[in-house]
Order: sequence, then structure tokens, then C-alpha cells
Amino acid sequence: MISVSETRKWIKEKAKKEETIERLLQLKYRINDTAKEEGNWSTDMSDHKKWVQTLINDVRKNDLTTIAREDMQLCNRLWKLYD
Repeated sequence: MISVSETRKWIKEKAKKEETIERLLQLKYRINDTAKEEGNWSTDMSDHKKWVQTLINDVRKNDLTTIAREDMQLCNRLWKLYD
């Protein structure tokens, strides 16, 4: 039988995973929007979008609730770049 505290922990982890995925999807959409506004896809934009999509897939596949520090730092740079 699963205890109440284990259930709460599982719910919090699931929520954190979903929040991570949501933020990464927002970044992917921001890259898409920038490409549409500029009227074309640069090689960098395409590479950035592929990297973000790969990270999203990794989070989903491996049930990650956090991402590596280096990945977070790159995400932050991309947010600033596509802001």
C-alpha cells in the first residue's frame, strides 16, 4: 500500500516534470515565433529548436524532474536570445 506521503511526493514530482516540459515547450514556441517574424529559419534557429525538442523528449522518456545545470544555462541563454 502506498502511503499518503509517497503519494504526495509522486504528485509533486509529476507536477515538476510537467512544469519543466511546459517551460521547454514555451521556449520551442518562442523560437518558432521568432522564425516566423523574421520570415525564415536560420541554421542556428533550427539547431536550437532541435536541441530543445531533444531535451523535451529526454525529460518525457526518462521521467526527469530537473535538467542538468549546463542544459539550464543554455535554456536561459536561448530565452534571452529569443526574447
